[in-house]
Amino acid sequence: MRLEDVTAELRPRSDWEAVDLGLALSRRDFWRLFGAWWLGMAPVAILSFVFLRDVPVLLLLLCWWWMPVSSRLVLFVVSRHLFGELPTWKAVFREWPRAVFRRFFFRMIWARFSPWRPLTMAVEDLEGLRGKDYAQRVRLLLRRGDATVVALAMWRLGLTFWLAAAVFGTEVLFLPREVAEEWWVALDTWGEETWHELPTTLGWSITVSLLISMSLVDVFSTGAGFGIYVNHRTWIEGWDVELAFRRLANRLRAAGSVFLAACFLWLGSPAAEAAPTPKETIEEVKSHEDFTIHKVKEKVPSSSSSSGSAPDLSFLGTLMQLLFYLVVGGLIAFVVWLLWRYRHILRPAGIAGGGKRIRAQARVVMGMDVAPESLPMDIPAAAMELWRVGRRQEAMSLLYRGAISRLIDGGGVEIAESDTESDCVRRVAAEAAPHAAYFGGLTEAWMRLAYGRVTPGDETMTDLCARWPFSERRTA
Repeated sequence: MRLEDVTAELRPRSDWEAVDLGLALSRRDFWRLFGAWWLGMAPVAILSFVFLRDVPVLLLLLCWWWMPVSSRLVLFVVSRHLFGELPTWKAVFREWPRAVFRRFFFRMIWARFSPWRPLTMAVEDLEGLRGKDYAQRVRLLLRRGDATVVALAMWRLGLTFWLAAAVFGTEVLFLPREVAEEWWVALDTWGEETWHELPTTLGWSITVSLLISMSLVDVFSTGAGFGIYVNHRTWIEGWDVELAFRRLANRLRAAGSVFLAACFLWLGSPAAEAAPTPKETIEEVKSHEDFTIHKVKEKVPSSSSSSGSAPDLSFLGTLMQLLFYLVVGGLIAFVVWLLWRYRHILRPAGIAGGGKRIRAQARVVMGMDVAPESLPMDIPAAAMELWRVGRRQEAMSLLYRGAISRLIDGGGVEIAESDTESDCVRRVAAEAAPHAAYFGGLTEAWMRLAYGRVTPGDETMTDLCARWPFSERRTA
């Protein structure tokens, strides 16, 4: 490691400036670091795909457990490039065995869950410390910036799941409507007892989304941890000062020969022969009045003589501070009591006394009028009559509107005006389970006709009208 070959500015930074330095180093070599990360993960990912193809959850857990190997390769590249040496892919391949087997049990079992891993990994790999020396070095580096490293670990966790959700949502946008509906229904019914019943394509999509998110986040978090490590060593060892002196020495080295020649010429001159000796020069300098030592004696009064001094009033400041906290605490308690006492005034409109929101029944859903007064008395008969005269879409629309109206009016299903067909199916399944099967079939037939222009057969329409599950008695 040669400080004069460093490719970034070394100076004491705040902790978050150090994180920004590490992120900048990761951005500079992103594709090389991203490739090195997947090089470390490739053997486990390939073997897991071969043997755990039907259990993507176990594959994901195994790749997560193996992630420190990929992090070490990322650290290898970013640390070498900081000091002027960009490793080739051949060098990265040679580093792979050391990244796997160096302190395997300690890093992959004992220290696997450590939130300080991005910082301590640099101590292991770059300084090669072990045992007591390693523990002492880690404690020294964590004296400043400990909270930043923990916050970085929390940032990694939250950003991983957020980015995975974004990738998964993007994948869903490109799926056919039927497949997307199947996935959402499977996710809605997912639970501890049915996790293994998810569709295989859905499980693999979630696994791939999380792997992509883990790789991106780990590349940048490893760089951020290395930035904190470099900043800590700069503060502790004065790398910026050492680097400044080395650069100064390099600039002066060129003038060294000229300086030595001047010294030899001066020593060979007659004036140099008559020059005083160093001892005489020192004695002459020390005899100057500026080097005279002056002594001043002061008499310190004893404690008994200070008995008549002013009393110590420092306790008054403490008392005033305590009274201030009491007053502030009393004001906060008073405001909380007022909010609780008059909470009925602050309750939003539409909230009942028991906390249940009184929701207005929707009159229009997806642009269709579902008000009871806009529908005929006998909906199945009217829909079948329209179907017989060839007005197929009007008949199916009347049957679908009637079902939604009956579910809102008599079934108590809270369908909103902005709900889509899929939202209506989920609400009926959750709030009116006896009607869920019929409404699901009716919705599928309606969507095929309305969006796909596929007209259902006469037997389908006859069956839907015959199985109409809602009472047609309406109050005046």
